[in-house]
Amino acid sequence: MAHPVARVSSNSLKLPLPLTASGQILQICPQCAHRLPSIHTRQFTTTRRRNAAGVVQSIPNIDSKLPKHVSMKSQMKKANRQQIGTDLGKLPQTFILPAAKDLPGWMSPNFMKRTRIHWLQFKTAVKDWWSLVVFLKWDVKRDPLTGKKLRKPLELSQRNQIARDLHKEFHEALGEGDLKRLQVICCEGLMAQARMRVEQRKALRRRKEPWQLLSYSGIRYPAWLERWPLSGFLPGASTRVVSDRLAPLPFADTYLRQCIVRISSVQNYLLADRDKDILLKHTDYVVIQKMTTKGEEGPWKIWGLTEPTTTKEIDGLLEGKGQESGTTLAERIRDKISGIAGV
Repeated sequence: MAHPVARVSSNSLKLPLPLTASGQILQICPQCAHRLPSIHTRQFTTTRRRNAAGVVQSIPNIDSKLPKHVSMKSQMKKANRQQIGTDLGKLPQTFILPAAKDLPGWMSPNFMKRTRIHWLQFKTAVKDWWSLVVFLKWDVKRDPLTGKKLRKPLELSQRNQIARDLHKEFHEALGEGDLKRLQVICCEGLMAQARMRVEQRKALRRRKEPWQLLSYSGIRYPAWLERWPLSGFLPGASTRVVSDRLAPLPFADTYLRQCIVRISSVQNYLLADRDKDILLKHTDYVVIQKMTTKGEEGPWKIWGLTEPTTTKEIDGLLEGKGQESGTTLAERIRDKISGIAGV
């Protein structure tokens, strides 16, 4: 049923008409009369609301533009192994026994200090060996199908040969200026130094620096005698492992293993800024390392050369100050992540 509609005559509609500045009455069209209340009675209110809405929209969201502070713990979770790279420096608190001539004599008044140094070496070696066993043999994941532990080889008997091969290949590739070979076997820091060395040779118009390994100094024992633990007791050996450590990284099933091997050899090389070749007997402490990422082992690479622990560092270790000096591995990783994140 249709509802009746009330009709209002335009002649009966009486509205107060606005006055102009001169006092004249404005004539308004009857068809537009129904619009007047919305114009005259709400004009100020609507304008304020409209302007206020425009001001609110024009005010920027300051909080949304301020940089949010991300904690280092969150950055460590979001970072990956590739961001850290392959060069974290030599592991902190690495102990390398100096040569016998640099230690107190057994018949000297400081013979007790010599005893303490060797006791420190023994404790460090046992602790480092145990860390290898824990991370490579004991605390490992299990195969989801068979349930067996996915143990990894310790490679204790292969370390000497691996270090000799990397040491020789590095010097040969550096002498030839073969950056592709160097990229495969070098860590990032050593690779940067090698590339700079090659560029400097180009400036001297010498692209190569011939290098030759003439012989190893000392006794070169056969491979079957270099097996661990017998290799650590061979006298006068030309190649000897002096440190082998493993440190976990702040990622799931990721850790760094670093091994230092002392290699005594006779080398012949011709430098780019020399006219005659040089024949020298070298004792190099070669640092090799491998990184395991999410349970997958990477290849052995050469990190560079290092020096034995100094007398001052030994005194600090004997006094128990080794943990307080220098930066820790976690601090180095945090510094790298902070540099990447721009914090």
